[in-house]
Amino acid sequence: MSNQTQTPAPGAQPPAPPPAAPAAAKGGSGAPPFPGTKPAVLGTLATVVSLVVLVALGEATHHLLMIAPLAATAMIVCSTPALPPAQPRNVVLGQLGSGVLGLAAVALFGHSLWVAAIAAGLSVGLMLVLRAVHAPAAATAVLAVLQDPKPVGFLVLLGIGSVLLVLIGLIASKAGVIAKYPTYWW
Repeated sequence: MSNQTQTPAPGAQPPAPPPAAPAAAKGGSGAPPFPGTKPAVLGTLATVVSLVVLVALGEATHHLLMIAPLAATAMIVCSTPALPPAQPRNVVLGQLGSGVLGLAAVALFGHSLWVAAIAAGLSVGLMLVLRAVHAPAAATAVLAVLQDPKPVGFLVLLGIGSVLLVLIGLIASKAGVIAKYPTYWW
């Protein structure tokens, strides 16, 4: 073995350094950085306000608007407003499409955990076809199968809740509480 190193020819570029190791290999995490105290606090407060608005309107109208999938939607809109799942198209089409799919599944096959699982899985495919992926909407399909809601009322309330969360995100963005929202409408 030789201890000699090769000298590059005159005018030749030195070899590129090896790529940097990923953060996880350096002992860190591959998770995104903490957004900072102010965005974290404001995003949390915007989420709380969104959910309180859904509860207040639900109480006033004697209809349940604050359902688990919309709670997850509120978090996505208020804490990660620039991501595709937070955009109005994804929120509204994802939720309504999955709601319709869940109702169709229960009409065809009845209520069971098996039907709920299949409806949730199929809702993913539907959202991909609609180009409106919104993860909480898969839970909406499950809810539609297991809770047996009245179809028209369920879809109307789901649509109202989804649109309200988009509007609250827009207001929070205009007020400077959260980052720019939406990045696209449709």
